[in-house]
Amino acid sequence: MQRSNQLAKNYAQALLEITNNDVKEQELILSELFVINDSMSKVSKANEVFNSPAFSKETKKELLKKLFDGKIHQKVLNLLYVLVDNQRFNVLSNIQEQFQRLVNMKKGTVQAEIISAHPLDTGTLEALKQKLERILNSENITLETKTEPALIGGIKIKVNDLVYDGSIKGRLDGLKRTLKN
Repeated sequence: MQRSNQLAKNYAQALLEITNNDVKEQELILSELFVINDSMSKVSKANEVFNSPAFSKETKKELLKKLFDGKIHQKVLNLLYVLVDNQRFNVLSNIQEQFQRLVNMKKGTVQAEIISAHPLDTGTLEALKQKLERILNSENITLETKTEPALIGGIKIKVNDLVYDGSIKGRLDGLKRTLKN
């Protein structure tokens, strides 16, 4: 896991560097990465094909060309080709996350992921956003929300590499670790 995160950071950094600080190009590339990852997750067996040694690199690249040539930015298509060549297609979604983080840093935006057992109402989300703005000393925070019923209750907040776990599941896991020691 750690190795794939580092690989994704390296690819994302390289992708950022070839945009020459062009914010519009960065936003375009980011939106295309979102669409590609979303499409890959919706198409049954798509990731298996691109990660499988049963298909040649040439076959995979030809398939990518048929799917995306002329429809996405050439730099994104080239990234997909490089991932196929280096047998790293499995880190594509991590690259998207890392690229998002880098683009946000360039824009001075902080992205926080709020994970709760049940959907949160807008009032609660706004209060969380204001609290995070004060804590992080930033007025440019975007919230991404996810629901994860396994949390039982409470919330988890992820900001970059920092995680605050205020969930009931997190507290129970902590209690369990304490009792084992």
